[in-house]
Amino acid sequence: MRSISSITVFVAAATFLPAAALAQSSGSDRHPGSAVVREKGGDGEALVRIECDVASQPEAGFITEPNRITRRETGRSNMGSVRLRPWKDTDDVLITTSWGAAWVPRPTSSGGVLTMQVDVGPVSFVRDNMPVAVTYEMWKAGDIPSERTTVELEANCNERDPDAPAWRRIGSP
Repeated sequence: MRSISSITVFVAAATFLPAAALAQSSGSDRHPGSAVVREKGGDGEALVRIECDVASQPEAGFITEPNRITRRETGRSNMGSVRLRPWKDTDDVLITTSWGAAWVPRPTSSGGVLTMQVDVGPVSFVRDNMPVAVTYEMWKAGDIPSERTTVELEANCNERDPDAPAWRRIGSP
């Protein structure tokens, strides 16, 4: 069973890491922002620092700032991750979070703030004792496990929240 886990992690990494490497290669052209990410029904929310592709347009793409930079500048780490990338030659975007990933129609922001709720699923799963990385085609065809987590997201590419990064409990006294 251990080899299946290792292979699953490798397959998932091979699928999603090239996009992250490409996104980070042009880091000097990015604009600072912040995002609140919360699992619906969860007990907390992560306020993370993000780097936006286009100022005032989160739907153009953004990614969580690398923790090495966040720690160097604030002394704290981002307690979650989020990324939004346009998906190839489609009108969809790929959203990846700490809880999973989803392909959804390209959202629209208002005033440089993107607020949305999305059902994310696992990036990989085991089928017939073999690891399978979820692809766009599989997602669109519904050929994936039905388990989902609802994530609420608010990304702001206009300005960075000075409290970011932070982890906040929801509903605590």
